[in-house]
Amino acid sequence: MNQPGNPSEVRAHERKDVLFAAEIVSGDIATTCEIVNVSFGGAQVRTAKSLAPGSTVDLSIEPFGSYKTEVRWCRKPDVGLKFTDDQTKVAELVMAIATYA
Repeated sequence: MNQPGNPSEVRAHERKDVLFAAEIVSGDIATTCEIVNVSFGGAQVRTAKSLAPGSTVDLSIEPFGSYKTEVRWCRKPDVGLKFTDDQTKVAELVMAIATYA
């Protein structure tokens, strides 16, 4: 996932702007977040928690389930996540959020 704010960067996947409540889960710690946009490749979320690039976290989205991600960048309060979960599962999520949100 590319960093926000640089329109000259070419993205691999088209993003869908959404405002959707979720949680970032790291071990036993869950932190609320808001999904700002989502694509087949990842999601940008807004949260009070700082996350280290390269770390792995689950993105838990009710009622859709939990998705494995890797932190690509963090500029508080925004975090870029790359989906590392099964691509079919991710595609179903993105279509559901785009329809539901």
